Amino acid sequence: MPAFHLREAPPGAAAWVYDALHDLEVANTTELMGEDLAIAAEWNRNNHADERTAIKGLLVALPGPAPEPAAVGRFGLPEVPAEPSPILGTIEFSLPLADNRHLADDTYCQVDAGARRQGIGTALWEEAVRIAVQHDRDTIVAWSDHFVGLPADGPRLRARDGDDELPRDRASEFALSLGLSLAQVERQSRLPLPVPPERLAALRAEAEERALPAYRIESWVGNTPPEHLDRLAAMYRTLSSDAPLGEVDWEPENWDAERVRHNDERKHRTGHSLFTIAIARETGEVAGLTELHVHDAHPHRPEQWTTVVAAPHRGHRLGLLLKAANLQALAVDQPEARYVDTWNAGENDHMLAINTLVGFRPHSAHGAWQWKAPQA
Repeated sequence: MPAFHLREAPPGAAAWVYDALHDLEVANTTELMGEDLAIAAEWNRNNHADERTAIKGLLVALPGPAPEPAAVGRFGLPEVPAEPSPILGTIEFSLPLADNRHLADDTYCQVDAGARRQGIGTALWEEAVRIAVQHDRDTIVAWSDHFVGLPADGPRLRARDGDDELPRDRASEFALSLGLSLAQVERQSRLPLPVPPERLAALRAEAEERALPAYRIESWVGNTPPEHLDRLAAMYRTLSSDAPLGEVDWEPENWDAERVRHNDERKHRTGHSLFTIAIARETGEVAGLTELHVHDAHPHRPEQWTTVVAAPHRGHRLGLLLKAANLQALAVDQPEARYVDTWNAGENDHMLAINTLVGFRPHSAHGAWQWKAPQA
């Protein structure tokens, strides 16, 4: 009798699927990092159901053989049952529709500790490859998580760009066994809270000496005001084209005001964001943006998301000014928060230097792995 079979979870699948996915991630992040860093079940449910800009895939491995008959889903696999079942492993991915239509993106595989080395991860990956090819995607970008506290003298892996490395641990060896190449290393950094108010005030004053009066700062909490929708769209376009990519095969994203509005609605169903932007006084154009997101399920650990300064406006300490101002707003909005996590490409020296100045320190590493379809 087969030890497992694969199913697909369509958008709007039974609630138990997302609860089980959350429990699996709690177990795996606790095992790897020593703490619960799982995404909330409600966030996963909302994100999976939102397919305005990408088709969302979630495949699961369940115990035993596949039952007959079973409803077949859009990816050709039987759909998950209505009744709860133990989940042995999962793989998630997205197939962009608004841009980057050559990609299967954000691919992430997890296997329960008690079910490893049974071929589950490989079977899930092979299905993800099949689906990507059937949807005319020639590139898959997948992610792996790594604890940075491993002995530094162990075997390491380094991408072409940047000095950050990954350990040759279980996740790296699995990716290599599938024929993936390491395209980029991303650093997760952590800032303990609260930052002393006088420290933030001093950092802001230091940045304002260079930035004022040429720029003005505007901040808000929640959905983007209508007058700033086009400005944020411009910043998201800038980020998608200017951020360091290593060897990741990524094309600039298509952002407009409506996409920003929809993005806000999706994020704020299960949390809220604090935005700060810099506006050039002479032209009125947005010069920089930063965003902190607070999840309803774990408000004690906000996440630093987008931070970007447009190329014509660099050299005015806007990156530091944006972060200092937004952290001041966070101290008012979320005084009980314990730390902020952020993620940056290992070769993004300028942003990493700003983070270090503010007080962020390395916490974990993440690998961006790439698979390319064989040429016909």
